[in-house]
Amino acid sequence: MTKSTTLFSAEFGQEIRKRVDGGESPEDVAEQLGRTPATIRAWLNVSGSRAPENGSNPIKRAWASGVNALESLFGWREGRHAAEVSRELLKLYWIVTASHPGLPRREIYRHIVMARTGADADDAEKVLVRAEESFAAWPAERDLTFSDVVHYLAVSEYLAVGDRTATRIHMGHVVSRLIPQNL
Repeated sequence: MTKSTTLFSAEFGQEIRKRVDGGESPEDVAEQLGRTPATIRAWLNVSGSRAPENGSNPIKRAWASGVNALESLFGWREGRHAAEVSRELLKLYWIVTASHPGLPRREIYRHIVMARTGADADDAEKVLVRAEESFAAWPAERDLTFSDVVHYLAVSEYLAVGDRTATRIHMGHVVSRLIPQNL
């Protein structure tokens, strides 16, 4: 069980299950409960619940497509997603640093990725390498920062939902407003 799913109280878990069983999508539940869709999906996987299949009803699928097109037009959904991920990962940062004082930065980042994604140490390192290649190697090479890791995870999680292939806003701007540069 990942750390992000163990942070839910029993009541909170029951609320998630009730809403999903009532036909709400993980995205809607995440929006209403102040979590990211990835966190809700992880909890559903751990608890053995299944999310409703959007593809089974053509009317729901068409409605969702129209709503998603309108939301993405303004980019507010992307900005809100980046802000939610930033806040959640910042909380994880403080938990990891309190649990493991004196841990080097990269190890802290690895623990956070493992807690967030449920990955093992090797897969978490691969995520850090991709974040480094995406943000710390260009335009000038520099050390990986926590902001880079958060930015990479926010974009990756956002693109993993649905058929998204790109973002319309620069999520890094949202992340940089919420994540201190010294982490």
